[in-house]
Amino acid sequence: MVDNLALPFPLLSDPEGELAKRCGVWNEQEGVAEPTIVVLDRSGEVRYAYAGGRDFSDRPAEDEVISALEEANDGAPPAKNGEPEIREDAAAAAEKTVRPERPAMKLDQLQPYYMGAYFTSVALKKRLGENEAGEKVDEYRELVERHLDSVKQTAKMEKPRD
Repeated sequence: MVDNLALPFPLLSDPEGELAKRCGVWNEQEGVAEPTIVVLDRSGEVRYAYAGGRDFSDRPAEDEVISALEEANDGAPPAKNGEPEIREDAAAAAEKTVRPERPAMKLDQLQPYYMGAYFTSVALKKRLGENEAGEKVDEYRELVERHLDSVKQTAKMEKPRD
């Protein structure tokens, strides 16, 4: 993901849920971590944390997370050993996942997925009309639109594969 999205920072993969369990954000019933975002500075200090979302769509505003990322390394000392140690590569993480029967979606699968979610929200809104439930569907549709736009932008950036 770091290479595909050209991110200037590393991402943590927790394929067996070890860290999520230690941090108390593991959903034992579903066998997955609760939606959680943690921003660390270069020294490994937690500078921002968001956890406990009701579901995957319950997230902080993007500008809040981006601001936390920008502020996290302002004046922070570098990590003692340079870059973070990589314990698992992507292939090893995929092999160790707690839900091998439900692999992560690939980039080319995300656009149709979000298109389906978008059209479902449009149909649901028509049925619900202008009420509190309809407003929640509008919020969800806006989130889906942002994710769909991000997927499209990422697909444009993706490097051609040999």
